[in-house]
Amino acid sequence: MIKWYREYKLSLKDIAVEEVVDLIFFRPLAFIIVKLIYRLPVTPNQISVLSIMAGITSGVFFAMGSAADFMYAGLFLALSHTLDCCDGMIARLKKNGTITGRILDGFADYTSATAVFVGMNIGIYEAGLEYFIPSWILLAGSALSMIIHSIAVDYYKSEFLAHGLGVSNSTQADRELFSGELEKLKGTKGRYFDRLLMWLYLGYSRIQIFRGKEKKEYDQKTYYRSNRMLLRLWNWLGSPTHIFFIVISAILFKPEIFFYFSLVAANIWMTALLIIQARVNKKIAKIAADE
Repeated sequence: MIKWYREYKLSLKDIAVEEVVDLIFFRPLAFIIVKLIYRLPVTPNQISVLSIMAGITSGVFFAMGSAADFMYAGLFLALSHTLDCCDGMIARLKKNGTITGRILDGFADYTSATAVFVGMNIGIYEAGLEYFIPSWILLAGSALSMIIHSIAVDYYKSEFLAHGLGVSNSTQADRELFSGELEKLKGTKGRYFDRLLMWLYLGYSRIQIFRGKEKKEYDQKTYYRSNRMLLRLWNWLGSPTHIFFIVISAILFKPEIFFYFSLVAANIWMTALLIIQARVNKKIAKIAADE
């Protein structure tokens, strides 16, 4: 049991940036799968593809519209995200992750989310569910909120790793790394899929850097101390939490549960965090400037 616990910890990202819902629910399930397939010749990228397939299957079930179909859709979505956790965990344990694998992992998230939201829109119409606002508007707003929340959380996790832990490139430095890799690939033949993934990542990271392109410097200890708990609060807004609420609302056949979370609760939470984050960063930047 102790050996399993140690392996489980090794399979995780730094605990400070792990999202709470993942730690409580999805990653323990994923670790069981990892242990079952660890000795098989399965690559992280293959698991990512399986995650995408499960996500698309979830969208198909959502589109059918019955209460039973929604329940199956929720279960396949849970499986999709659990597999999405598996690819990174097995890559860390086997130390066989790749640059394009990182991007494919993110691509899997957005592919599954697209299938789920399209399926939900069709399924709600087929089920005859009605709300005070047309369901497609609620879904579009919820999807947009989920994207914005996920981008914000990814940004602050990346910055915490760079400025608080010093173990990862910041978002801006990552852009420079991937830009360089893309330039190298332009001088070679083939690997078109890798090029596409890198191009998509660069577009995504451009959105992430919504505060400007300048590099910021902070004192590492001060940044860590000031942002550790704040990052925990940000992590409640990540895509795993949204997925968890979609799964619950699907199993209960009550899509409004997800709407209330994404459109109301999560946006109030993010607004409060943005105000706090701005004050904290301003304070630690001043400390760094005075030293």
